[in-house]
Amino acid sequence: MPLPDGMAELAAVLPAAVAYGIHDRLTQMAKAHADAGANQASGGLDQRTTAQRTTGQRTIDQLRADLLSELLLRGAPAAHDTPDGLLAAITARVDVTVPVLTLIDEGATGDAVDPASGTAAAVTAAQVPAELDGRHPIDPATARILAGQATAWNRVLTDPITGGVLAVDRYRPGEDLKRLLAARDSRCRFPGCGIKARELDLDHTHDAALGGTTESANLAGLCRRHHTLKHHSWWKIQQTGAGALEWTSPTGRRHTDRPPIPATSISSFANKPPPF
Repeated sequence: MPLPDGMAELAAVLPAAVAYGIHDRLTQMAKAHADAGANQASGGLDQRTTAQRTTGQRTIDQLRADLLSELLLRGAPAAHDTPDGLLAAITARVDVTVPVLTLIDEGATGDAVDPASGTAAAVTAAQVPAELDGRHPIDPATARILAGQATAWNRVLTDPITGGVLAVDRYRPGEDLKRLLAARDSRCRFPGCGIKARELDLDHTHDAALGGTTESANLAGLCRRHHTLKHHSWWKIQQTGAGALEWTSPTGRRHTDRPPIPATSISSFANKPPPF
């Protein structure tokens, strides 16, 4: 059930023995975690009361909630799993909608905590909040954590006036597109660079945050050095078709780099016997 301040309530009706057993186990785990952290910090026994024990400013109640979240999100059902571990392989999925400017904003005035790992992240005060499953607001820091951990996520382009959906695409290329680009860009596409494809980043020529699409006509393989150069220098780049890249240097000079031509034939002398 949704609650204010980006929270929600999850309840379960269980047999009393099971419910009290769960609470007791979580309490023991929380105390053990708090004691271990306190002993490590002080080098001796912790003399505070249970209610005062904290680990990284987390109280016992907060630790119980952290541990419950982690066990439910990452634990495996010992008594009900299939022989091949099918249930243990199932991972949680949530849908998050977050404005791109909120996603890339690095300014911060507060902290949010990832419930599974306890990792803190910064929150910016004047940001448009993200939405969980299209109906529940969450803070931008949590949204950035979820987006950063996702293997892939879709970008929804909306009309700035009406808010209507105009298009949907995926920021991270799929496996088929990755294979196509690895075959096309067998080396870094900066003029004169010969670093091989396995060490390249797939870069959006026209920045995805500014509307660039995730397709072969807007992606190119760059080594990390020239990927950084493209984003943090006066070098400019555009695609002119058929995978060709036009680079413009800080002095205004233009360089065209075309995709390497793969070997598609074998020379006639390949079938001749060796001269020895």
